[in-house]
Amino acid sequence: MTQTDYKVLLDNIRNMIQEQTYQDLQGLLSELHPADLADLVEHLDSDERLKVINLLTPERAGEVLIETSPPIQESLANELDDQTISHILNELNSDDATDIVNYLPRERAQEIIGLVKPEVSDELKRLIGYGKDTAGGIMALEFVSVNANSTIREAIEKIREKSEDVEKLYYVWVVDDYGKLLGVVSMKDLLLEPIDTKIKDIMNTDVISVDVATDQEEIARIVKQYNLTHVPVVSNQHKLIGRITHDDIIDVMEEEASEDISLMAGVLDQEIAEESALKISRARLPWLLLCLLGELLSATVINHFHGSLEKILALSFFIPVVMALGGSTGNQAATVVIRGLATGEISIIHTGRRLLTELWVALINGILCGIVLGIVVAFWLSDPKLGAGIGISLITVILFSGSFGAFVPFLLRKLAIDPALAAGPFITTSNDILGLLIYLSIITLFLA
Repeated sequence: MTQTDYKVLLDNIRNMIQEQTYQDLQGLLSELHPADLADLVEHLDSDERLKVINLLTPERAGEVLIETSPPIQESLANELDDQTISHILNELNSDDATDIVNYLPRERAQEIIGLVKPEVSDELKRLIGYGKDTAGGIMALEFVSVNANSTIREAIEKIREKSEDVEKLYYVWVVDDYGKLLGVVSMKDLLLEPIDTKIKDIMNTDVISVDVATDQEEIARIVKQYNLTHVPVVSNQHKLIGRITHDDIIDVMEEEASEDISLMAGVLDQEIAEESALKISRARLPWLLLCLLGELLSATVINHFHGSLEKILALSFFIPVVMALGGSTGNQAATVVIRGLATGEISIIHTGRRLLTELWVALINGILCGIVLGIVVAFWLSDPKLGAGIGISLITVILFSGSFGAFVPFLLRKLAIDPALAAGPFITTSNDILGLLIYLSIITLFLA
């Protein structure tokens, strides 16, 4: 839908809520795709959202709820009454239901788990014990598995039994008598092979699985590397306990990318759709305070060289130029390395090679920019010596910034810290302090 369509629909929904023509509103809502309706719900006020969700059937409400952004999910989960939430949870897949329950306070979550169907309650109790960002935390317990000694006929019967519970079925997992994962059979093979063929004769034993404790970022990397659509999850004893579907992987990739971008900007734990000014402030303030401390150190460096600046006031004109080019170079190098580490295109074992490459890039760019700035300064101030000094200082700052920006992500990865933390305020502040020190030191030597 176009932006105009959304605006018209939003106006219509708001008017119907205000006029309390709920029957007409139900008819309008029933015609919309869950993803489109979720987008509209996100643009409504809190009380309007509640009215819309309460007008939907539990199944429809669940489809819409899982399509909304995390802050909206959390808001709705805490505002809907216990009965409504329990009815919605009964209609969701186990992984989606667990996400909703995790937004609730512990005591209320336990109460709602007691209200849902027994089988749903058992699933929720199993899944909420796993880490939120692990395979166990994002897996679904709905899957189809067959014994290796079964026939294709028996496998098809099993699929029919599970058809209502398992959506997006492309593979059937093969297990032994103890539930251990042995292989996988595609739906294509089940359709093409004779009906009495043993599963063990057609299964693919080269199946890629993940442990229940595997971090979601590692799972996303595995899925990308091996072009997977579904991933089986196994326990410590290699027993099949769940599966991760491609839609969950897409969510993980989006979440990890968003997290890295936020960290690079110094915005921690902030969702885009977050509406609370206090939460947004709490996410951004720590890095702003770090920047403030760093820039105070920069001011100290400038104060230390006030004698040089007093001699030639024009030296201060070029501080923003040098700082901007140094900061941009550092962030460029850091961004490329962080992205490469996240996607697996750059390995930690290739640290030396990558640093050498970034060193050469910084040297080439530094020389070219330094020559341009040196010539400009020389003609502007009619002082070739000062122009040469400023040009050389810019080359040095860019060389340092490029090397530093590329090195820090490798260092943080080695220390088991998210490399995205290397960018943004951290690198910018460091470059400001050390870049100023380099610039003013070299200029002072030329003046002497």
